[in-house]
Amino acid sequence: MRDLEEYRGGSSASAPGPRNGIGEGAVSSSSSWWAGDPEAKRRRRVAAYKAYAVEARVKASLRRGFRWIKDRCTGIVHRR
Repeated sequence: MRDLEEYRGGSSASAPGPRNGIGEGAVSSSSSWWAGDPEAKRRRRVAAYKAYAVEARVKASLRRGFRWIKDRCTGIVHRR
């Protein structure tokens, strides 16, 4: 998740690029430091894939947990 936030231009303190707006290398808030860098775009895309994968694992785990609870309660009620 941290990778995804970092490459989206999140509030990461270690994000590269000038942020103070003073001097020659100032970056406007509308353009990102990685806008033209294909490697940074790839990293951002991979980070998004990883985030989706984590989300899928969490959902699957919750489903398994609820199924276990349901089966356990059903077994108690029906004396299995």
